Amino acid sequence: MGGGTLKGKFQLHNDKNINVQGILIGVLVAYIITLSFFIVYALLLTFTALSELTLPTLTMLITIIGIVLSGALSARHTTSKGWLNGGIAGILYVTIMLVLGAFFVEELGPASSWTVKYVWGAVLGALGGMIGINL
Repeated sequence: MGGGTLKGKFQLHNDKNINVQGILIGVLVAYIITLSFFIVYALLLTFTALSELTLPTLTMLITIIGIVLSGALSARHTTSKGWLNGGIAGILYVTIMLVLGAFFVEELGPASSWTVKYVWGAVLGALGGMIGINL
């Protein structure tokens, strides 16, 4: 470990930092925004003629936006390795989604679909991290 204070960063080697605080804040803010999208969507379903057939597509789109956003927000305050911070944020986002899903959904599906979700979480989060480090 290098010298100096870490203040929200877990230092892997001399210049390879994972901003733990940034990741946690990024995921939290992304979940708040995602929840807002879902509330608006629920209101549209309730009070308009919007078909429930749009549910799977819009749920997937909102989730993708949430993962990319968590990656972007987590990498926003880092100086390097935005893709790494974003990928970790994406994996954390998916983990929280699966844990919450276990409480609210009777059947989550086979474990193989979990692997796909984690891979997509890492990839989309890393993409968001690459975007976020340049903001």
